[in-house]
Amino acid sequence: MKLKSNIGYSAVAAAVAVACGAAYAAVPTGAGVSTVFSAEGGATAAATSVVTSTVTVVLGSDYIANDTVELAVTGASFVAGTSTVATSANNAAVTCGSSPNTLTLGFLSRSATSANYRVTGTGGSQNGLTCSFALPILASSLATAGTVPKVSWTAKTAQSGLVFDDATKVATLGSVKSQFASPSSVGTLNGVVNVDSGRYQFTAHDTTSLLSTGGSSDTLTFTLANDTTLTNPAVLTSVVAVISGDFSFVDGGDTTAGCSVADLSAGHGRISATGGTLSINSACSALTFTATTAGASVISFGTSSSSTTPTNGGIITAPQSFTVAPLTYTYGGPSGTTGSTGSASVAFSTTGSAGAWSLNGSISKISYMPYGTGISRIVYITNRSNQTGGVSATAINDAGVACSIANVGTSTKGSVTNLSTGLDAGVAACYGASYTGKVAFEITANIPGNKAEVYSAYNVNGNRVIVINDTNGKTVTGGATQN
Repeated sequence: MKLKSNIGYSAVAAAVAVACGAAYAAVPTGAGVSTVFSAEGGATAAATSVVTSTVTVVLGSDYIANDTVELAVTGASFVAGTSTVATSANNAAVTCGSSPNTLTLGFLSRSATSANYRVTGTGGSQNGLTCSFALPILASSLATAGTVPKVSWTAKTAQSGLVFDDATKVATLGSVKSQFASPSSVGTLNGVVNVDSGRYQFTAHDTTSLLSTGGSSDTLTFTLANDTTLTNPAVLTSVVAVISGDFSFVDGGDTTAGCSVADLSAGHGRISATGGTLSINSACSALTFTATTAGASVISFGTSSSSTTPTNGGIITAPQSFTVAPLTYTYGGPSGTTGSTGSASVAFSTTGSAGAWSLNGSISKISYMPYGTGISRIVYITNRSNQTGGVSATAINDAGVACSIANVGTSTKGSVTNLSTGLDAGVAACYGASYTGKVAFEITANIPGNKAEVYSAYNVNGNRVIVINDTNGKTVTGGATQN
């Protein structure tokens, strides 16, 4: 009696491949990294939302009926089961090739990580045929920026489950990227506040709408980023930027003390915006810009009058720097779905700086001034201009701790003013009434810099020591000096 083998070609090929330590090589191909999914769109997608990804596979062997095929996904998840997607995505047969060389695959099952098929029909040779699959990817599984979802192919024999057509490489379905990024085309503030106008104007200014009545302005510009070209993008609801600084020059546009929205467009000081709306806190220290769409944004700061003695508003504080907190992007699920909402925090820039305003007035630096028992300070400012201006200072102690002294005194035009009392009061407030150590000062006076000179010295046990600063750094003909 002669036995007849019913083992098909795929089983023989598999046995040979295993014996030789290798399997045949199917070659799957996906969309590649050129397909980029929105991480925020994935994070807010509806629970049953599906992104269809097409994968083609070139077979590396011949098949027989009841051989099985698995497509395994990593970096994403399939929609499991059959109840949440259309029947065509589950049960429709996949036909590869054309007569006379064909392969028909019937759908078996799908889990979160694999889709399974069985050979239900063959014709001719299958080696080299191309199969195409429309795979339902769960949109919510594409929610982590930097992820690269991939799929692999494995075919097994019907009789013994041996692998006979195994992918030597995987197909890349795409990549996942954040939809929102730091603003581009950032132009920071760089105005120079003019003491010749009483600090109500900038010496130079940008061309903006604030100039319509003769005033001057400085602008902060940036372009908000929202990449809607990504696959399955979230729907932007708002972008909020909070700019910190001293904006007290706008206070006075209404009769209420402290800053409010009404102050921004009235009185002498003005702040306006294109591309969004503005609000301000009562302390005049935080300006909030809110946009509902991405794109170019301009925030203009300045004055609405060329007058140097305006009836409303205050002087522009300078020198000072400005910062922007990380932007808050708020968004909802992709268009056409009922997904959730989310928010993303995006850095304005690597430093968060929005620029600075400088002053063309008097800024004097005293590098050394001692405090302690038996020591007193002697600091005067000579004002040779015809302008009176307030004096402020920044102190830095020998531990490197900086402290602002808002009101040191007033420098009257054509006179000499003693600053010692105001500086000592500021040091006591900053570092304590019994502070002992060294302090450096940066003194700012709202008078023309070329018309001001600071005299600095200290008295210790009846001996006066002159301290050279950067306005009186001349040759000293008598007395002790201290650099």
